Amino acid sequence: MKNRYTIKNVKEILSDDDLDTDLLAELSNDPRSGVKKLLEQYYKKQIKQQELIERFHQKEFLEKPFWDQGLTVAGVDEVGRGPLAGPVVTAAVILPSNNTLYEVDDSKKLSRTKRAELYKLICDQAIDISVAVGSPQLIDTENIYHATELTMGDSITHLYVRPDHILVDAMTIPVDISQTKLIKGDSKSLSIGAASIVAKVARDRLMTMYSKLYPEFGFERNDGYGTKEHLQALDSVGRTKIHRLSFSPVKKTNKIY
Repeated sequence: MKNRYTIKNVKEILSDDDLDTDLLAELSNDPRSGVKKLLEQYYKKQIKQQELIERFHQKEFLEKPFWDQGLTVAGVDEVGRGPLAGPVVTAAVILPSNNTLYEVDDSKKLSRTKRAELYKLICDQAIDISVAVGSPQLIDTENIYHATELTMGDSITHLYVRPDHILVDAMTIPVDISQTKLIKGDSKSLSIGAASIVAKVARDRLMTMYSKLYPEFGFERNDGYGTKEHLQALDSVGRTKIHRLSFSPVKKTNKIY
């Protein structure tokens, strides 16, 4: 008996996640090795997707009690506390309860390509997003920890929607809104994970722009961290206006770019 579908047809059919169960049963009885291989790939993909959704729901447990009462929650995170150059960047993100951001995670665990993809999805689905920048001068004046808290405060106050509660990654934000402090919150909370991605993408883009002004430092590659290339440039051409003077070895450098 001639097969009803070609291998190409089967591949197209199995690309649909919402597959009719009768059709799936029919394909399961197909003796062709090519079809069996495609079915194996399909089931593996389904299992992976289910695991992803389960992890996603686990990350909503901090937001859910607020969402169930119709309240808004802002996730807040920072990027760039450790570099020798460039600002610290913070983001505040308010997500709706019906979001489908299944792959959101701590930005450090994601590739640049995946971060860019998720950044677009977050921007499409978020109720509100705010990004704030803490300058190297603020960092030198206040110290990096307090400068980060102040910048997080800016990201909250610049939201259009005042959140009912804040979830923040291991910091205390100087605003009069109840907040939950979490260690490694970007891995535990969906909202903080989304904020970590927004902050990371924003800072990376900013450092790429700075690399055009100061090409010797390779900021588009090292994001201002003290790589060998960066330290060599610091020795040869000196510090720039975006270097943190309170950070060693910048404070030991007398030469000015």
